[in-house]
Amino acid sequence: MKNLLFGVMFLTVVSLAASQFGIPCPAAVNAKCPVIGGGQAVFFGHPDDCSKYCECVDLGLAYELSCSPGLLWDDIRDTCNWPYNVNCGSRPQP
Repeated sequence: MKNLLFGVMFLTVVSLAASQFGIPCPAAVNAKCPVIGGGQAVFFGHPDDCSKYCECVDLGLAYELSCSPGLLWDDIRDTCNWPYNVNCGSRPQP
């Protein structure tokens, strides 16, 4: 019974996170996410698009978010920034 209750709670949390954040990030990003509990947000640049980034949420899951049009994700400042300020490295630009 205890395992069933834990399973239901886990699926509820995952479902709420998916509905709130949307598209999951690639598994390689999820592997870097710490398992956090209400702490500070952790961000990573999306490996497939420099105009997107991934935000880690509880349980070590990351969800995709997009910068405003014309901006790219800046890994150094952990924010969206003007393209001339950003080094996308190997991440493709839109």
